[in-house]
Amino acid sequence: MQSMRRGPIVMAVCIVLAVWGLVSAPREAAAAEKKLKVALCLPGAISDKGFNAAAHAGLMRIKEELGHEVAFTESVQRTDFVTTLRDYATRGYDVIIGHGFQWGDALQRVAKDFPDKKFLNTFGVVTGPNLASVDIYVEQLFHVTGAVAAWMTKAKKVGVVGGWEIPPIRRQAEAFRLGVIATDPKVDVRTTFVGTFYDPVKGKEAATALIGAGVDVLTHMADASGLGVLEAAREKKVLAVGYMADQIDLAPQVVLTSNLVGTGEMMKQMVDRIAKGQFEGKFIDFGLETGVLRLGRWGEAAPPDVRARAERLAEDIKSGKVQIPKVDMKALMQRKP
Repeated sequence: MQSMRRGPIVMAVCIVLAVWGLVSAPREAAAAEKKLKVALCLPGAISDKGFNAAAHAGLMRIKEELGHEVAFTESVQRTDFVTTLRDYATRGYDVIIGHGFQWGDALQRVAKDFPDKKFLNTFGVVTGPNLASVDIYVEQLFHVTGAVAAWMTKAKKVGVVGGWEIPPIRRQAEAFRLGVIATDPKVDVRTTFVGTFYDPVKGKEAATALIGAGVDVLTHMADASGLGVLEAAREKKVLAVGYMADQIDLAPQVVLTSNLVGTGEMMKQMVDRIAKGQFEGKFIDFGLETGVLRLGRWGEAAPPDVRARAERLAEDIKSGKVQIPKVDMKALMQRKP
């Protein structure tokens, strides 16, 4: 009799728990799937086919693949950095990204005033309780493309064109140079900086001067200014390595491959961490093993044996078989380029 009375009670409890489970499960799922508002602040135009275009493409991935609401502002002048960041924070954006090293100071200022927001600096060095910087292990990828340049130069002269002479660009140029000379110490690597990321004419002038000095393989770390570098390479029929995006289509006869930096993948991974409550206010470096760094498509000028050697080297770096040390930035910045 007692067990007969207990039966309905147990059944009732089970029903209540089942109903509660049905109610609470969507709540938990909704909490886990909370959508963010993500803003991207760009120093240049998204039409540069490189640095800014890659970040904008990343923002679109955040929207399409992760389902977050997004917004962006391009070609922001330095004098407007703080105002632009502050505007997005005031308007309720959860994650605000300053694209490029140059946003560091402004991000530090604004992040302090909005402790409930998360701020990211791509290719930066600043950190804080709600501010993280993300960068790439440039030495790994640029070592490989430096080796490609060393294998391909006949004149034993390789040229590098940088944009602003700031630490991240100096680091990239040096990483490429070290990759060249580690492969062939006899190669002369010449580096020049044009002082801007936004002037293809200056990029072309710098590249033309290097070609005039005998350089027969070029690369750039100059964003829109680099478009002029590739144009000069195409016109003068010298080889080149693209930068940031896959630039093979800009000069298919002369571009060997590209230093393909998955800015979008890096941004997507960081925003996904934030959505999952895994944000850390620190410096994070992405290497070849993360998929953020890759060799671009191969151009027709790159022989099969060079492609195979480069891809094998990249795999050896990924696996740890080949160790590529980071550039000594303190020593580098004390040295003239």
